[in-house]
Amino acid sequence: MKRILTIAGAVLGVFILILILIPVFISGNTFRPKLESMASQALGRNVQIGNLGFSLLSGSLTADNLSIADDPNFSQSPFLTATSLKIGVKVWPLITSKQLEVTSIAIDKPVVHLISNASNQWNYSTLANTRNSTPSQPSSQGTTNFTVGELDINDGQVTMMSAGAKSPSVYSNVKLLTKNFSLFSAFPVTLSADLPGGGTMKLTGTVGPVNSTNATFTPVEADVTVDSFDIAKSGFVEPSSGLSGLVDLTNHLSAANAKAHLKGVATMRRLKLAANGAPSPVPISMDFDLDYSMPDTSGTLNSGLLHIGHAQANVKGTFVSKAAMTSIDMNAAGQDMPMDDIVAALPAFGVILPSGSTLRGGTLSMNVHGQGPTSALVAMGNVGAFNTRLAGFDLGSKLSAVSKLTGAHFPSGDTQIQRLTSNVNYSPAGIQASNIVLVVVGIGQVTGSGTMSANNALNFHLVAQLSSGGSILGNSLGKSISMAKLPFAVQGTASQPKIIPDVGGIVGGAVTGLAGSLGGVTKGGVGNAGTATQQLSKGLGSFLNKKY
Repeated sequence: MKRILTIAGAVLGVFILILILIPVFISGNTFRPKLESMASQALGRNVQIGNLGFSLLSGSLTADNLSIADDPNFSQSPFLTATSLKIGVKVWPLITSKQLEVTSIAIDKPVVHLISNASNQWNYSTLANTRNSTPSQPSSQGTTNFTVGELDINDGQVTMMSAGAKSPSVYSNVKLLTKNFSLFSAFPVTLSADLPGGGTMKLTGTVGPVNSTNATFTPVEADVTVDSFDIAKSGFVEPSSGLSGLVDLTNHLSAANAKAHLKGVATMRRLKLAANGAPSPVPISMDFDLDYSMPDTSGTLNSGLLHIGHAQANVKGTFVSKAAMTSIDMNAAGQDMPMDDIVAALPAFGVILPSGSTLRGGTLSMNVHGQGPTSALVAMGNVGAFNTRLAGFDLGSKLSAVSKLTGAHFPSGDTQIQRLTSNVNYSPAGIQASNIVLVVVGIGQVTGSGTMSANNALNFHLVAQLSSGGSILGNSLGKSISMAKLPFAVQGTASQPKIIPDVGGIVGGAVTGLAGSLGGVTKGGVGNAGTATQQLSKGLGSFLNKKY
């Protein structure tokens, strides 16, 4: 037994000695030319690997740096650099015959630069295109057998510089894991990253085989989720557009031949679509189905169903991105949308209600067409509110000056709206409203037009057809003048509107009525018209000098 233990101990000692001496006799740098050649062949780019060390216990080669050249048509700087590279290998073939069989690749802290030119071609499109190999690189023969059991990228950074962009978009904490990686077959991929300006993204699916003519044509079939993507901070929209909010996205992506199809749901929180608007306190979501063309950087929203609570609107149209600018051509239409669900989201669209008021009950309908760059979008169409109540806003008291002028009695309390319709034209300068028809219970019908500027200043000229009629009483005349139609202006701001009687319009409209009440106008009308105006002024007394 003692002899057996002695022999066993000797064998173990020899084995340990071999383990210690193998790295001495096997230099990792011996395999560097072959590794560089294999990678250069596969990628169609010059690949340089730093000093290689060999670890028998982990069965790996490690390098202190890695560099992959860019397409010279885009940049002379590297496409990818990394401070650490670890290559798993099969140990026994390496020891016995110095045959290199790669089992895994791990790249730590890589930095990747994505660049597009004016023709919207990307520098990564020529990856794996062996026609781009330099004369010093071997031919692509044999690359069909290049596979890796596991490819792991950790703590990476991707900078994306689109043509015409002022600065690159930076994706950080990039992690990629794939099994059975091959350029010539589909392989599973899990990819995650922190998005520019905040938020995260995760992709899980399959990629490949890699298109050897243009890598952007490579098929992708994956589920994509995005959490808290910050629109304003992303760098994808112009600050002047006023667009802001956080987006959560769940969708399925199918892509091939530079064409992509996406179908899913986007939920937008604190969304603001107008520069003069305010973030919506309620989420706005949309079910979408769209097609996207990478060569044209354009897409078609085949169908979009916008949800605000139980309110729904259909959205469809096209969009295109050129020189870091996105333009849209979209139509949105919704009928009989519950006002109680949609009212909280109105500020996101630049609709500001009077301070302290809200809309309750009733419905909202719209049909609006939007066109142009997102930084200078123009939208026009028609909108209508029906059978709703503007709670917290007493239009009757706001018309107190009118009631004093006409003698008409207006109900106090919340404003009951039977109908409010208008043609609207929205632009960065503000909102123009024409063909306004407002029917208010107890007051009558109001028509006219006006504008709301980008800073919410109002300038509306309206005419009220009073349901209760009214009169201007001229005590010195002992007669009354019908004033069923009354012009007035709305000024101030959307949150603090001011109603101002159009006294000049009132006087002009009343002259004929007063002249008639005085016995008619003589031929030529000059004398009696002047007399009528004088009598009207006396009848108004000191009212014209008052401010309301």
